[in-house]
Order: sequence, then structure tokens, then C-alpha cells
Amino acid sequence: MRLFGWDTWRGSFRGQSALVDPDAPSKRTDSTSVNDDDDDIMNLSSDQQQILEQFRDRVKGLLPPDKQEDHDLLKWLVARNYNIDKAENMIMKSMGWRKEWDVETVLEWDVPEVLQRYYPVGMAGHDKGGLPVWIIPYGGCDMRGLLSSVRKRDYIRYTVRVLEASLQDMKKQTKILGYPVTQQCCIFDLEDFSLRHVTWKPAMDVILELVQLYEANYPELLKCAYVINAPKVFTLAYAIIKPFLHEVTLKKIRIYGYSGWKEDLLKDIDADQLPQHWGGTRADPDGDPKCPSQICLGGEVPKEYYMSLSKSTLSKLEGKENLSTLTLGKGDKKRLKFEVKKPGSHLKWEFRTEDFDIGFGVTRKVKKGEEEVLVPMQRVNSQLVTEEGCLTCMEPGTYVITFDNEFSYVRSKKIWYTVYVEAAS
Repeated sequence: MRLFGWDTWRGSFRGQSALVDPDAPSKRTDSTSVNDDDDDIMNLSSDQQQILEQFRDRVKGLLPPDKQEDHDLLKWLVARNYNIDKAENMIMKSMGWRKEWDVETVLEWDVPEVLQRYYPVGMAGHDKGGLPVWIIPYGGCDMRGLLSSVRKRDYIRYTVRVLEASLQDMKKQTKILGYPVTQQCCIFDLEDFSLRHVTWKPAMDVILELVQLYEANYPELLKCAYVINAPKVFTLAYAIIKPFLHEVTLKKIRIYGYSGWKEDLLKDIDADQLPQHWGGTRADPDGDPKCPSQICLGGEVPKEYYMSLSKSTLSKLEGKENLSTLTLGKGDKKRLKFEVKKPGSHLKWEFRTEDFDIGFGVTRKVKKGEEEVLVPMQRVNSQLVTEEGCLTCMEPGTYVITFDNEFSYVRSKKIWYTVYVEAAS
């Protein structure tokens, strides 16, 4: 994921840094608004202007005519630090990817119903500069349910469809406003976010794949990403994602706790462009302040949408080394203890059950008789989908994985599992 370093499409590469501790009130580090229009022309040095003209000649045959304006070409150059060869190679690979994924027809794709109803995303309106504003209520995302109901390729394709829909809106805005609109703003709402969103390995794999896909094929598309309502546990998730983000991206991400973000959003976005729940004035006809007719809120995916395990593209345990088995009697549970000696080590697990679900959770021993909950105990449908997860252990100590069947009074459960600690290098 790359975030454009310009303040506007005419900007002067004045990247703002507003990375904030999730538990602290958020304030900007300078007084410049994200959409502070700049009437000056693009501030390119003579060397950069020369590189731009050389690059234009090199890629004439790669890009359609309507994608060869200065602002279109510059995003590829900026993404590769004005290295013409690398920028040209980036375009070539991206054009191949668009053909492979049939991106030109993605807006005509018959989207699976479960994605339309439970993939949390929606365009709220436009910011003060005319850029589309997307709201992603990720805290309400049931990644396990979605990836159990559609193939990973469909999930990724739907994400691409959202991006292409945003590009279509930018074209319309360009005609209306009379100047190029080439970026978007995103609001990631982490209300109800927990480690379950990222400790399930298939979900984390998809997230990281999307990050890399975005950077490779949609360079400099984002103006700013607002991450709001971030709980403490988000720092663990961010630690996993952060190494995959470009330095420019990290400077453009604004992370907020539970306060301060509404005021900052309204500096960049008029209130009539946002639902009431996110600091604006909009509401659905029935008065719902979240505007679910416009913003899909996600939610738990009903199990009737789930594919059978044989159709799922998620990993299975067949052929795994060090595979163990465990049978829990009705009302029983099992605690597995693992010693972590180095901070930054990874506790990894993978398991499947026969026929029925099982309770699963992870804790860390703090002192005698007291444990810190890292992955809350929850019932998982590992009889349908192989459960995978990875937890970054920020502190040394004893970590406990619990399989829990105490909720079942009539059935025992058979579990195939592998759990191990991958020491930090």
C-alpha cells in the first residue's frame, strides 16, 4: 500500500506525519490540511522534468492515451524513486496483472451475495478537494466467515472491484471539477477490532497479499488513511503489517484512539459527506446514523454461506510434520504450555476438528494464578476450515494454548494439531 506524498494533485511533496499512539488523543503535527489546494504547478526540478519526458517516450506503447498525463506518469516514477527502468518494469508487470485478472471487466462481474452483504466497505462521499472518501468498518469484518464462503481469489477480486469503482468515480469528479482527481481517502474503523482479525493465518496472508497487490498496481492512489478507534491490541497487528509498508505510507497513516478523530475528519471532509456515526450529518431514511444502505457494515457471516472443506482453497493438515492428535471428552479442556525466550518470537498453530467446533484461546502467564488474554476464547468452526494462526510474542514467558470443550455436554471432540514456537532471529 502506498500513499501519495503530495498535498494535492498539484502539491509539492510535503508529506505529513501524524502517526499517533492508539491510546492517545490525536493531533496533527502541522497545520496543513490534507486537501489544502495549491495553485502552483507541480514542483518538479529540472532533472525530474527531464526524467518525466524520457519516461513518457518509454511507456507510450504500454499505457492507453488517457493514462499518459503528467499526473498519471508521475505516480509510477514516484513509486520507484524516479528510476525510469524500475518504473517501466512496474508498469509492464501491472499491465500483465490486469490482463491476468481481467480487471477491465471487474465492474461487470456478478459478485457473490455473501461479499455484497458482509464485506465491510462503502463510499461515503467526497472530501473538500473532491476526492472519494471510503469507509472500511474493519472491526466488523468476519474474515474467517468470508474466506470460508468464497475462494480467496473472489475475495481479492472484490477488493480490486472496489478500487476500480473508486477510479471510475475519480474520472467523473475530474469532469465535474475541471481538474484531475487522482486520489482517495480511506477511513478504517477498528471499533470491535481484536486479535482474532489477524491471528488467523489465512486472513493475515490475504491482508498482506492485498497490500502488495495495491502497491504494485495502484501506486500513489491514496491521499490519506485514517485509522480510528484503534484499541491497544492493534499495536500487535500493526507490528505484523508495518514491515510491508513503504516509508511514505507510514508517514501518511494517521492512527487515532477513541477520540480526536472526528474533529480532524471534519477539517478535510464536509459534514454532509459523512454519516453521523463518523462525525457527519448524514443518516439513512430510517434514521440509522451508520447509513448501512451506503456503507456495508460487515457482521458475522451465516454458516449457510460456508463452502464445504473440499471446495475451500484454505490449507489443510494433510502431510504436516509433527502432527499431534487429541481427544477431548465432553465438558473437558486441554492447556498446552510453550516457553518463549526471545521477544519477537512467533507462536504458530494449525488445527482441525472432526465433525464439530471447539473452543480456542491463547494466554500468557503474568504471575502465579494470573494470565493475560491474548486471543480471547471463542468457538471456531475448525470442522469446516483448518484453523491457522500466528501470534507475535512481544515479551518472553509462558504462553498457553487452550482447547476447550466445556460447552459440550454430549460430544467429545477429536483434534489434529501442530503448535510450535519460531524463535526470533
